[in-house]
Amino acid sequence: MRPRILVIGATGTIGSHLCNRLHADRADFKALVRNAGKAGPMNEKGIKTVAGDLDAKESLLEAMDGIDKLFLLSVTSPDIPRLQGNAVDAALKKGVRHIVKISARGADSAAHFNIARFHGQAEKIIRESGIPFTFLRPHSFMQNLFFDAKTIREQNAIYSSLGTGRIPMVDARDIAEVAFTALTQEGHEDKSYYLTGPQAISYEDIAEKLSIGLDRKIKVLPITLQEEYNQSVKAGLPIWLAEDMKIVNGDYSEGKGSDLSPDVEKVTGRKAIDIGQFIADHIGRFK
Repeated sequence: MRPRILVIGATGTIGSHLCNRLHADRADFKALVRNAGKAGPMNEKGIKTVAGDLDAKESLLEAMDGIDKLFLLSVTSPDIPRLQGNAVDAALKKGVRHIVKISARGADSAAHFNIARFHGQAEKIIRESGIPFTFLRPHSFMQNLFFDAKTIREQNAIYSSLGTGRIPMVDARDIAEVAFTALTQEGHEDKSYYLTGPQAISYEDIAEKLSIGLDRKIKVLPITLQEEYNQSVKAGLPIWLAEDMKIVNGDYSEGKGSDLSPDVEKVTGRKAIDIGQFIADHIGRFK
């Protein structure tokens, strides 16, 4: 019997890819949707939705009625432990048998930056619940390059504080594929997967691939960590998150984030998408 799945975080980058994959597989699943306006397009595609909110415990209990497996993803915020804890409480009460959680690289309740701490605290809640789990800990998303699209289009440039630092960016489609596999196949319970792309790349490598795809020279313009922090805060990023980015990018610039993992290929049976393929697939976003 195929598992009945609830997807929490269905409208985000990873969640939308996951829902499309589950729908294509004709899986028995439904997507938790807080905003009714976002349910329409999903319903039109034939994806079942249910109204709910991680901050509304009763809605979670109703949504998890009859559910076997839970995909858990929430917006990056200091409320991650509390909100995801609400989902775990509901899962316990409803007899959910497996939680697949999107976590973060370096997740640990004693980590040196907030995002990893928040996810580490949420992981601890899940571990202590006794519900079998799969923790997916991805590196930086390739999709984050979309934030650079404006300067690529208008200035033929990417601003970076990483210097020569290399990081193994991962495509969100691969993260969704790993989640799909963990939700629909056995053998992934009580495991943690570190998800990276197939190679560690620098921003110079990215600029080179963009230059080829766009048929014009894209350059990397250096920016200091403090300048990046100031611009992020000015643009409205919460101070705690801007501080996190300063810490993380500082680590990356010192070569502390280049470690590779085979887990995408190990779980899915195919190689992780590389940066060249990602750019080719999304070249229209940068034109």
